[in-house]
Amino acid sequence: MTDSNADIETATKKDTNAPSDRGEALSLMEPMRISESSRHREGLADLAVELAAHAAGLRRSLPEGVLTALADLVRAMNCYYSNLIEGHDTHPVDIEHALKEDYSDNAEKRNLQLEAKVHIAVQRWIDDGGLQGRALSQEGVCEVHKGIYIHS
Repeated sequence: MTDSNADIETATKKDTNAPSDRGEALSLMEPMRISESSRHREGLADLAVELAAHAAGLRRSLPEGVLTALADLVRAMNCYYSNLIEGHDTHPVDIEHALKEDYSDNAEKRNLQLEAKVHIAVQRWIDDGGLQGRALSQEGVCEVHKGIYIHS
């Protein structure tokens, strides 16, 4: 097994440890959706449509170069926060270094950088239409996971 494979195996073992069950009720995550009977549903739906319209207008008003740079920045931010939620604290500077293939000599830090680079590559693939309307399907989820392994 190469050093790289050993590092990946070590990182994977950390991720597969069963999370502790603190006995919290699943309802603590609710509301995941606005109830159809909610008196706020119509107003919030209107606000969501208005927000989407403003976002589309902003997008149309930006030059392509700005859109590309902004998309890259948002992907890096999403990677940072997503990994942080999972307990993988990869500093944004380390993510930027990884995107330039400048990896740390520290194996643990390097593994986090590689994970971040893969995360961003798969997100870019999704953003570029890689899922073609299959984002919520079992096939789509499997394809995202396949993309992670292909880019690893």
